[in-house]
Amino acid sequence: MLTLYFARHGETIWNTQSRMQGRLDTALTEQGQAQAIALGDSLRSIQLDTVFVSPAPRARRTIELALQAGHFPATIPIEIDDRVHEMDLGDWEGLSVDEVKAIAPDNLQAFFFSPPDYIPTGNGETYRQVSARMASFLSQMEALGQAALSEGRDYHVLLVSHNITLKALLALLKRKPLSLLRDGPPLKQAALYRAVYRSGQAWEIVEPDFDTSDLQPSAGGSQKEDNP
Repeated sequence: MLTLYFARHGETIWNTQSRMQGRLDTALTEQGQAQAIALGDSLRSIQLDTVFVSPAPRARRTIELALQAGHFPATIPIEIDDRVHEMDLGDWEGLSVDEVKAIAPDNLQAFFFSPPDYIPTGNGETYRQVSARMASFLSQMEALGQAALSEGRDYHVLLVSHNITLKALLALLKRKPLSLLRDGPPLKQAALYRAVYRSGQAWEIVEPDFDTSDLQPSAGGSQKEDNP
C-alpha cells in the first residue's frame, strides 16, 4: 500500500495581498511559518520514506520547517521536482487580482472558473500543461504503489506543492475533467491531505475537515481565495 500525503506551502506575503505568485516567490509570513510547523506536528507519527517538493523557495521553506518540527531524521530523501512547481502565470505574475481584472476581466474569469478557456500570457502555462505534468507525477506514485503491494509493505510519501498544481492532482485522483479542475475551495495552506493507493487504479482520498465558507469564489467572478 502507498499513502501519498500532500500539502500546500504556508502563507506568503503575496498571498495576503492577493497577488499572483506563480513562479515568482515571496517569503512565508509568521502565520505561514506557524502553519508549516503545525504541518510537521501532524506528520510526527508517520514514518516517511521519501519527500517530494516544489523548487519554489516558499515550498522548500515549508518542508524544512515541517520536518524540523516533526523531528524527522536528516536522512529522509528529499526530491526537488519541477513537475510539482506552481503554474507559470506569465505576465500576470506579481500583479494583484484587481490589476489583472482591470486589463483582462474575461480571461481572469476563465482562469478562476473555466480552465479550458484560460489563455496564458507571455510564457505562461495552460491548465492542460499543468495537468499533464501532475499526471506524470501521479503515474510515478502509482508505480511505487504497485511495487509496495508486490513487496507487501507500506510506503509513505509526502508532497509539498501549490494550490493549482495540487488542485490538478486532486482532479486526476478523482478522475474529474479539466473543466472542473478549479471546482471547490482552494487548498488550505499547510493542511494535510491524504490519498491511499491499495490496488489497481483505485485511490482513496481523505481531505482535511475545515470551514471553507469564506474561501468560495463569488458568482460575480471575484475570487476570495488567496492566489497562487
